[in-house]
Amino acid sequence: MFTNILLLIIAAAAGAGAAVFFTRPSTGLDGQDPKEILDRAHKNAEETRGEAREAIERLQKSLESEEKSMTETLEKMEATLAQKEELLKRREERNQGVQQAVLSIKEEIAKLGAQRHQLVEQQIEQLSKQAKLSREQAFEAARSNLEKLITANKEVRQSTALDELKEDAPKHAKAILQVVIQRLGVESSVDKNSTSVTIKDDKFKGLLIGKAGTNVIYFESLLPVSLIFNHGVPENLHVGGVNLFRRNIAKRAIDKLQTRTKKTGTLDHPMIKAAVEEAEVEMMALCNKKGEESIRLMGLDPKAVDPEMVNYVGRLYYRTSYGQNVTGHSNEMGFAARMLAEMIGLPDPSLAMQGAFYHDIGKAIDHDVGGAHDDLSKEILDRFHYDPIIVHAAFAHHDKVPCESPEDFLVKAVDAISGGRPGARQESVTNYFERIQKLEEAAMSFAGVQRVFAMSAGRELRLMVDQNRIQDLDMSALAEGVAEKIEAEVAFPGVIKVNLIRLTKSVDYAREKLSKK
Repeated sequence: MFTNILLLIIAAAAGAGAAVFFTRPSTGLDGQDPKEILDRAHKNAEETRGEAREAIERLQKSLESEEKSMTETLEKMEATLAQKEELLKRREERNQGVQQAVLSIKEEIAKLGAQRHQLVEQQIEQLSKQAKLSREQAFEAARSNLEKLITANKEVRQSTALDELKEDAPKHAKAILQVVIQRLGVESSVDKNSTSVTIKDDKFKGLLIGKAGTNVIYFESLLPVSLIFNHGVPENLHVGGVNLFRRNIAKRAIDKLQTRTKKTGTLDHPMIKAAVEEAEVEMMALCNKKGEESIRLMGLDPKAVDPEMVNYVGRLYYRTSYGQNVTGHSNEMGFAARMLAEMIGLPDPSLAMQGAFYHDIGKAIDHDVGGAHDDLSKEILDRFHYDPIIVHAAFAHHDKVPCESPEDFLVKAVDAISGGRPGARQESVTNYFERIQKLEEAAMSFAGVQRVFAMSAGRELRLMVDQNRIQDLDMSALAEGVAEKIEAEVAFPGVIKVNLIRLTKSVDYAREKLSKK
């Protein structure tokens, strides 16, 4: 139908063109041969018809292809609908079967309840007749016998349930931890937070040092920090010190002084003091911003948190532990604690999350006021009236107090996850070798251990034992003893695997029998 309409339109257009050609007025071509004009018109008409036929063929092919595609799509949709209808039908049948089963079970329960009641009544009647007791006395005797039976089996049932729990709990715990660690897709929290400054002009070094070192001594006394010139490369000035926050203030102040001395060409104590004060104000504002970002990342409202607490959270960005940025560490712990709390079904996962997130908040001020960071964390959280569950969970993560709630155990667990995973923390070469030496000495102190090899950066110990002194049955006890001694005497992050190897060799020789001549 559509093709016929196209043909009619094209034919009408060709006829209209011919009519216009033959009816147009003379335009100065009267001298041409009419036959040539007619031949040319016929030729143009043939070309037009040929182009029209090609266009029609292309349209027909396109329409056929589209029709075929639509047909296939409709067939697929019909097949899909048929499958869904079949699934719905099966589901309805299954639901009907389940409903019938539920009704049957309810009826059976009702029958059993009625039978139980009848049996109890019959037993009471029999007891009262045989023992010549009243109904109330017989009922009390039956209840007492039942309590004795339950009490007699109680310990057996509890012991069995406890054994099953001890066997199944580690499997479930490992499975949950695997899921949490896989879902914990956060960036590495390792951050050295370098405080080196590039000196663009050697003259500035002289100005910063001053006559007889007066400027540099005054600068170091304001924070306090240590300025180390020509650190690594001549252009570098390294800011040293225990307090990373103060070091960053000094770094920012030095950058300001570089800019200002270009204009003035001089440097004095008032300029140094002004630069340090401005840098400190900027750093405090930056800490407020970092704190708001971190709190918001935990799904909390920064406006609902005390501004001083927000600043403490931000200052953790300028605090590291074994090369691990404390803000990144706290964020990791907050995410992991919330996921663990949700997976084990705690009623309020936010408590575990906040206990983990704020567990190291004391490190924001420990370099300024002194004291253990977990004690300071408890003081800060108490001062800002946080939930006692959050306070105790944060305080207990280094075993200052025993763990009491699930939140306490979760904070300890996620602290081990964040700090103990490979590459999470860094330590000096000296501390590393000391730790390896202590591990090997602890293992070698046991009788029967011949050689000890520390593998995987101290995360695995391989012990070669004397096969004559240590039997196969002694291997488990020896491994347990080595592990307990390491836990008691060596400080280490994460878990150390103790692997015992007992090698028994038996050698003999087969010799050629020589024939007698």
